[in-house]
This record gives sequence, C-alpha cells and structure tokens, in this order.
Amino acid sequence: MGKKSVLSTLRFIFLTIGGIVLIFSAVAITVLNQYKPVVKTYINGEFIGYFSNPQQFDEVYNDLVAEKQNIDPNVKVYLESEPTFETSYIRSNLLEEQNIYTNLRAEVKTEYTIYKVSVNGEEKMTFNTQDDANKYSEDLKKEVAKLNTEIKVEKTAQLGEMTTLERADAILKDIVDRNKPVVTPKVVVSTQTYAKNTYTNNGASTQVANTALAQGGVWPSNLRQVSSSFGYRGDYHTGIDITGSGATGNPIYAYKTGTVTFAGYSSSYGNYIKIDHGNGLATWYAHCSKLLVSAGQEVSQGQTIALIGSTGWVTGPHLHFEVRVNGVPVNPYPYIAGK
Repeated sequence: MGKKSVLSTLRFIFLTIGGIVLIFSAVAITVLNQYKPVVKTYINGEFIGYFSNPQQFDEVYNDLVAEKQNIDPNVKVYLESEPTFETSYIRSNLLEEQNIYTNLRAEVKTEYTIYKVSVNGEEKMTFNTQDDANKYSEDLKKEVAKLNTEIKVEKTAQLGEMTTLERADAILKDIVDRNKPVVTPKVVVSTQTYAKNTYTNNGASTQVANTALAQGGVWPSNLRQVSSSFGYRGDYHTGIDITGSGATGNPIYAYKTGTVTFAGYSSSYGNYIKIDHGNGLATWYAHCSKLLVSAGQEVSQGQTIALIGSTGWVTGPHLHFEVRVNGVPVNPYPYIAGK
C-alpha cells in the first residue's frame, strides 16, 4: 500500500471519529438542554417529587414549617421519617410543572398544644397558650370562689377554633353573672302564696319593688307553665322558666314599657334581651330563637320583642324571665302572677 493510500485511510478514520464525536456532543448538548439532573425524593416510600438537590428540599420544608408557625409559634412540625433521595434526570418542563409544595405539605405533620378551661366539669374556653388559660381560670376563681375550674392540656394535629380574648371576656362575665349570689334581703317587701308555694319579693330597694308591684305589667308569654322557679336549685336560679307545648317560636312580650339596653348573644343566656323600665327596675328575657328588637329601641308594654327558643345553656325550649331591682335578681313570679 502506497504512502498516499495510508494517509487517505488515516484521514478517513480521523474524520469519521471526529464526526462521531461531534454527533455525540450535539446529542449530549441537546439532552443536557432538555434534561436536568435532580434528586427523586421519597418519604415513607411515598414519592414526593423532584428537587434540584437536597438543599432545595430543605428550603421548601423550612417554608412549610414557617407557614405552620405563623398560625401558632409553639406548634411542633415534623416528618414521620427522613427523606430519601435518588439521582435522576427529568425534562426541564416537568421540573417546573410539578407542585412540590403541595406534595410535601401533605407529608408534614403538626402537633398543637391546646389548653381547655373547664368550669364545674364543662368546657368553656379553649386557648393555644397556657398564659391565657391560666389568666381566665384564675380570674374565675377570684370572682366566684365556689367554682371548680380546671385546665386540661391536650395535643391535637389540627388547631381548630380557639376562644378569642373578647369572647373569653364575655364568657367570664356570663359565668360570674350567673353565679352572682342573690342578696338576702333585710326588708321583706311582700310575701304572697301562689300554687302552694311561698314567693318572697326582695331587692336592694323596697321602694322600687313596691312601686313595680303596684304598677304591674304583663305575663311575658302566651305560655303559662312555670317549669323552674326562682331560687336555689344547686346554684341560684335568677329567674323563672316559662314553657309549654310547642314552645319554640311562641311570642315573648315586654313586661312593661321601657328601653332595650341589650339585645344579643351570650353562651349561657343564648339570644337574650334586657329592658330598662326606669327607677332601677329591669327585666331580662333569655334563650330566644329570634330577637325582634335592638339595643336603644323603645318598647311598649305587651309588645312582641322575641320568640321562644333553646339557645344558650338549656335542656329544652323555654323563656327564662328575670326581674332585677337595682341590678339584683328578685323573684319574678309576684310581678306577673294573676296577669
């Protein structure tokens, strides 16, 4: 074989190899432009998604931890097991289209600590800080010494609805009002016998009570059955309960002319109304299904102001009716008896 022939053969070989190298280089460049190296991520054997690297996984996880801590800074955030990573390659568009936040969020576990304030065995308030629970528990004990308050600590995966401080203030006030002792009178205004039971009207002002009795008012409902009387029944019942067949939805009447000082809701009284009749006399109407008047409104004696219901702390539909003399609950029965 001549020298030229050898050179031609070598040139051909080099050109062929060079072409192959160029082709492979072009293919590699194309592949690298369309595919990216990633880590395929699993938790508990469940595929989570593709991350550029383990550091990106940590960044996303820390974002989700911060998201939970914005709800409650004391929350415990964790994964049931450590993530595992496998090296892989995927198309760039697939990496961009996947929702790694949603996938990882489903695997993030949370544990909240909540504090439930119970009063005489009944849960009243729920807080996510122990300081708030302690404050309201101590305030209740300070206001009403006989109450048995307890703080129950619970762990939960979902925080749920917490008691706002404004709502807690209202609940505390209601509990204190409900447990305010009825003042034993120094002066008995009048004592009368109704249905074999003796009812004593008493209060801070003999004159106010006597005047109210003399002027009178109307029976506050078209129902006549008194299911629970005024006085001590385990604790003080500050009014009387009026009910009857098909009680719900029956009208409630204003005892006498006055000004509505409150028309709203509390956890114990449910929907209720307070009416100021002047000269220290006021009446309260509780557990209504619907209120038909608003605070500041003037009402007339016998006007329909609400409908009987079972809102608040009740075992059945009825009207809880109170008469208060200078803020002190007195037996309402003599004020409406015979009406």
